[in-house]
Amino acid sequence: MKNKIIKLIPIMIISLLLTGCWDSVEIDRKAFVSTIAIDVGEDIKARSEIINSKDNTSEESIEENNTLRVTYGFPDIRNMDSKKGTASELSITVEGYSMTDTYFKALAKSSRTLHFGHSKLLLLSEDLFKYPEVLQEVMDYIEREPSLNRTIMMTIVKGKAKDYVEVKPVTEENIDNYITSLMGNSSKNGTVAPVNLTKYIDMVKSYNSSALPVFSLENEKDIQLTGMAIIQDFTIKDYLDNNQMTDIQILRGEIGSCRKAVNKEGHNIDYYIKNVDRDLHIDYEDNKLKLKYTIDTEGTLKGYYAKAESLDSEVIKEIEQQFNESMKKDFQELIDFTRNNLKVDVLDIGSDIRRFHKGIWNEVKDNWPQALENAEISIEVNNDIRNIGLSN
Repeated sequence: MKNKIIKLIPIMIISLLLTGCWDSVEIDRKAFVSTIAIDVGEDIKARSEIINSKDNTSEESIEENNTLRVTYGFPDIRNMDSKKGTASELSITVEGYSMTDTYFKALAKSSRTLHFGHSKLLLLSEDLFKYPEVLQEVMDYIEREPSLNRTIMMTIVKGKAKDYVEVKPVTEENIDNYITSLMGNSSKNGTVAPVNLTKYIDMVKSYNSSALPVFSLENEKDIQLTGMAIIQDFTIKDYLDNNQMTDIQILRGEIGSCRKAVNKEGHNIDYYIKNVDRDLHIDYEDNKLKLKYTIDTEGTLKGYYAKAESLDSEVIKEIEQQFNESMKKDFQELIDFTRNNLKVDVLDIGSDIRRFHKGIWNEVKDNWPQALENAEISIEVNNDIRNIGLSN
């Protein structure tokens, strides 16, 4: 036994000495792609017609088709500011018939290997959703590509996605830092609902629908969030505005602070919500879902109201009740619109049932859209104004 161990020692030492990385690439030979922007190419209509016809075509005719225009943005690490830890953005734009084709064409134009492990932002042109057959191919590639960062943030942009890569926001060095930081502040900014690749895939596979934030480019430094796009079968079905997005965040329980407003006796009163506590009670009786939302908030009145003299005054209670009724009405209208008109579960109710009520989920999962549409949903809102702000 001792002799066997002695014989094994040289073999183990040799195996350690022969170990190495056969495909290693030096870090200074990599381009760390931070942003991927996908636009429609000049031949996308022809490509869409080919897909719909389902006819076989020659390899030569496919390769000549510029279906997509893809821009890869990456930091210029040669000129990185060591104090700030940031660098200006470089980009490569190529056209091709598929995402794989554009990748290899980008490699041919770059002296560095493209690395996607740290990608932060995926920009999809709004025009791409006019060609669902092509978009389905794009998303299939993105979902299956193992080298792509699964936490990459996804957004839809109006106009050309390429133009956004070249934007230099006032507060950040590049677009990926700006939008991802904006998404990171979602708990403080109720109009932003961040969606990464993992969440997108889960939404599509669970409900055959998804929702992505939409941005517009006002000028070379000004990017505006315009709301949320509801997507079904790779087509934009409708849009939700920023106020509706705030309500969705509240009902999901994913918001820390936001603002609401009402008008009382000619005065516009802003209610700055500092804390939101959301509870969703779920029952299943007589083959019907019964859902009850309870929303409790705490916050401060902002602005001026002549009769707001003290926290205990009847006026404050009246204002609280007005906010209760206004918010309840907005919540109910949003729920009815999304489940009846859009037939999309934007509130992730199905996810809550699947995680916490598996027995109920087994009853409704095979007919989920119809079960949600027929569900009895009640809402209770309780606002607690802790501070009256400026008063007379």
